[in-house]
Amino acid sequence: MDLIKEMCSIENSIVTLKIPIEKYCFDGIITCNKSMLEQISLLERIANKDANILINGETGTGKEVYAEYVHKISSRRCNRFVKLNCSTIPDTLFESEMFGYINGAFTGASKFGKKGLFELADNGTIFLDEIGEMPLETQSKLLRVIQEKCFIKIGSEHEINVDTKIISATNKNLKTLVRENKFREDLFYRLNVFPINLIPLRNRKEDIVLLSFSFLNSFNTKYGYNKQFDYKSLYNFINYDWPGNVRELKNAIERLMLLSVDDIIINADPEQSKNELNNEDYTKVDESLSSISLISNDALFYDKSLKNLVNEYEINLINYYIEKKGSLRNAAKSLKTSPATLSRKLSLYKQKSD
Repeated sequence: MDLIKEMCSIENSIVTLKIPIEKYCFDGIITCNKSMLEQISLLERIANKDANILINGETGTGKEVYAEYVHKISSRRCNRFVKLNCSTIPDTLFESEMFGYINGAFTGASKFGKKGLFELADNGTIFLDEIGEMPLETQSKLLRVIQEKCFIKIGSEHEINVDTKIISATNKNLKTLVRENKFREDLFYRLNVFPINLIPLRNRKEDIVLLSFSFLNSFNTKYGYNKQFDYKSLYNFINYDWPGNVRELKNAIERLMLLSVDDIIINADPEQSKNELNNEDYTKVDESLSSISLISNDALFYDKSLKNLVNEYEINLINYYIEKKGSLRNAAKSLKTSPATLSRKLSLYKQKSD
């Protein structure tokens, strides 16, 4: 594929990224997509303005990361970034979570009262994720905060002034919710002063390449690996739809790295990998590994090198999977490698033992 050749060096089917990831990293946001870079440029221009921002995007596109980026580059960065996922709060608790309450406001209330999220975010930023899930009654109170820059705690009669930048996010079409009378039209226009529409990962293939190497480097550091992609793996990544977007890509690469026996991740297929992990038989094999020892008890009482212990673990693991899966080919499939690789390792260990 031209995109891989454009962004990567290829030697013996192993791909290496040619462009510096750091050049396209913006405090957690990683992108080299032209449209996304233009959005970041716009965010930098309005970060210090009081305009409310509404981030639209599918699940896993990184809406919270974008909200945090705006906060980090704004003059509010020394104050708090407070977040609330509106889909996880019961309707009856919304008001107390957002605005707090005073001592004795209701049965079961803390005797010390409670600060709400808006009070905690004073002079900072509040991020309201899944804003479309907010109850209509609470929407009207949020509208008042936006309009008048003040609120009243539950049980109190005193107004509290607040200066908070509001960033909202949703994976739903708020205009549709407005037409269905599930979202206030006046609140929608108050929140939608500066809209940001995040592009799904399937529509920015170049970012699949960049993010794949970023996650590869991150997990190599985390787990002490030195793994690389082969050409076919990266090709499969680019041609997969990634319905879970960046979050799914990150999880898939970590899973593939943990399952890969070799330092080269060969012909990785994210869809196949996901299906195999959901396979009941595979799960049973994986769970049973925790109940057996793949290193002989004698090894614990002799001065064996780390390399020798790792070799012993590897050969026992290969034999275990061959026994449980019934063949070398099936074992290779479960271990995300080729039958030739397993055969070569078995022959090598046999030579060393002889």
